[in-house]
Amino acid sequence: MKLKLNEKIIDFLMRSTLPIMLGGMIANLVIKCYYYERAELYTVLYIAASVGLFLLFDQLRKRRFIGPLIYIALLAGFGFLASRLMSMAWQDSHIVFTDWFYLNRDTAGFNLEYFLVVYLFGGFFLTSIIYYFTQVRFRSLGLMLCLLFPFVIYAKRADIMSGFEIALLITVFLAIVVYNRQQQIPKSVRPIKDLSLFVSLALFVSFAGAVAMLLPKPTIRSVLERDSHAFDITPMNSPDGDYTRYTRVSSARYGTSYTNKVLFYAETDAEDDIYYLKRQSFDNFYEEIWHNDRGAEKYTNYDYYSRVNINRQDYYDALKALAETGNYTQYGLDPKIFDLPTMQQKSFRVFDESFKGAYVPAPSGVIAKTFSESMSAPYYLYGDGEISVKNVNRDYDYTVTFYPETSSYINYARRLEMTGEDYYTMLKAAYEKGDLTDDTLIEQYVLAHDNYTSDVEYTDRMRELAFQITDQYRSDYAKANAICKYFENNGYVYDDAFTPDNTSIDYFIFEGKTGVCTSYATAMTILARIVGLPARYVEGFAAYERNENNELVIRDSHAHAYVEVFIPGAGWCVFDPTVAGYAIDRSGSDSFSFASIMDYLSRALVFVAVAFFAFVIMMMDRILELVFRIRQRHFSPADKIVRLYARTVKLLEHSGGDSLEAYTPNMLCEYSLEKNTADITPIARLFERSCFGGFAPEEQEYDTVYAHYKSIYKQLRKRPQPPKGRRSQKPAAAGN
Repeated sequence: MKLKLNEKIIDFLMRSTLPIMLGGMIANLVIKCYYYERAELYTVLYIAASVGLFLLFDQLRKRRFIGPLIYIALLAGFGFLASRLMSMAWQDSHIVFTDWFYLNRDTAGFNLEYFLVVYLFGGFFLTSIIYYFTQVRFRSLGLMLCLLFPFVIYAKRADIMSGFEIALLITVFLAIVVYNRQQQIPKSVRPIKDLSLFVSLALFVSFAGAVAMLLPKPTIRSVLERDSHAFDITPMNSPDGDYTRYTRVSSARYGTSYTNKVLFYAETDAEDDIYYLKRQSFDNFYEEIWHNDRGAEKYTNYDYYSRVNINRQDYYDALKALAETGNYTQYGLDPKIFDLPTMQQKSFRVFDESFKGAYVPAPSGVIAKTFSESMSAPYYLYGDGEISVKNVNRDYDYTVTFYPETSSYINYARRLEMTGEDYYTMLKAAYEKGDLTDDTLIEQYVLAHDNYTSDVEYTDRMRELAFQITDQYRSDYAKANAICKYFENNGYVYDDAFTPDNTSIDYFIFEGKTGVCTSYATAMTILARIVGLPARYVEGFAAYERNENNELVIRDSHAHAYVEVFIPGAGWCVFDPTVAGYAIDRSGSDSFSFASIMDYLSRALVFVAVAFFAFVIMMMDRILELVFRIRQRHFSPADKIVRLYARTVKLLEHSGGDSLEAYTPNMLCEYSLEKNTADITPIARLFERSCFGGFAPEEQEYDTVYAHYKSIYKQLRKRPQPPKGRRSQKPAAAGN
């Protein structure tokens, strides 16, 4: 009974392991699209559930009538549960399931109910299909349709699967195809189930992947790729990247390398020496890197994206009206500081014939309608100030309006002698008195304070330094400016080629004092948050180069990180703590990049490594023979002949596929002569005399036999093919 149970377990593992692995990989790819924070956990749970479902389906197959009814009941149950979850999700978010399914999380937000619909109903359906097409009726085409699920989803969402994931997925699919084909071949044909099968599959996938990596990327891109949701800011990790992919983590803080290619152009009627273009901000800092946690609580609420954006003119007018009442001087609101001329809206055009991106790299202070108010507009503003483009046309040409951060506006922000606590208390009092008509300003400050004053890792001495820098200042602007100027006044150096032994931000602040913009912006953001200033780390571009047409030229080498700090009464203001040295003229630089050359060489190295692996596999028998012959030199003649005889037997077994362990030397001589046309009599006779006759052969005798072995080695290694046209004669049937 125990033996039968073991046989059943082995049979189940043999036929179910690969299909369950395939389902697990497909599920993992899909889960990472919607709930990447828990992808590993939910993948393990899916695999465990798949094992249970496979066992259940095995039992249902045995019951001709009741089995299908039970399955239909299960499917209906999962369908009912999915409908209830979809109803709950709609009531909470008012997002259509199809929109949530195909949009990126930073656009549609995270929705647990919708995720469970995909996970539970989709997982049950996927497991059912894989079971049917591998255990009931094997259909490689049906299985391939399952394989296409993640490809379709990733394509619709303009997301990217890694080459390793694709190669692994295809490898398991091919293994299932080969295994199932072997189960269907006639019993008269002996299937090969040895290591060579798996080596061949691995070699094919590795070789194809190496060729794909070595070949240059095509210059023609699909619409989805051109219009993807955001552009990548990490050229140091991918020198030939196209800057069109949204990133969940910030750029590396050391080891920058650029191709210096022109990405896009811009023009504006605002006058300034440098324009800070925003690409995206990041939320949390941990493990020495910034993370854009779109699964955070603030992003799970879809209303977050429809928060009203207050521009600089609105801040100024609202506080000026409060100052004119004369009721808020105790909060530092002096009517004399409101002497700015009327602010002028300026335009900023971003354009290029080939560059594509759904994020408009626009300057701080952009005026844009919110998502709910701009259903037909080409772009809208995220809650954290990022501009996202909708309805992207073929031409990358967009114009936004903004209020420049002029010197007069900066001076106004500086003269607002109030802290965030003063600002909040004042707004609450004004709202209660009726001097403030709505609570929008209060809501904006609460959002900034709650989301951008924490969620950073820091050391004790970083905390001590932050308060040491800001203790003598009262207003939030003065504190932020003091932190920004700290790096300029304390011997810090800009060096894009510097890579320290210790890459922590603590080491950069206190020991290294050398780095690039990402380190400076990170340091300031953390120090600002430590003292309670709402601050966010921003990656984008510093636009300062102009061409002969007076257009701004933005290259990948202009990628820049800076800081935005929420100043009470002025809104989000730009602070650039990076010391002098980054804004250099790169117009005369060529496109040579050592990193680009190294990246190509690394791809070529992969190709060479795979080619070497293929060569080793093809030459493995010769390599083993060479090792055998070299080792023979270190034995006595008696031991040599025993080893030579054993080697001869192994070669005959390999070439013929027969087990020859029970063959006597005489039988082996006959077998070799008949099957391989090789006469091994000298080897067998010396072996018998030495092994059974007590004869100790001399070195010269062994050398003679060894020379004979080498002369027939090719025949031993590979059985000769019969001449063309010659067929083996079948023995006459009994009774004829």
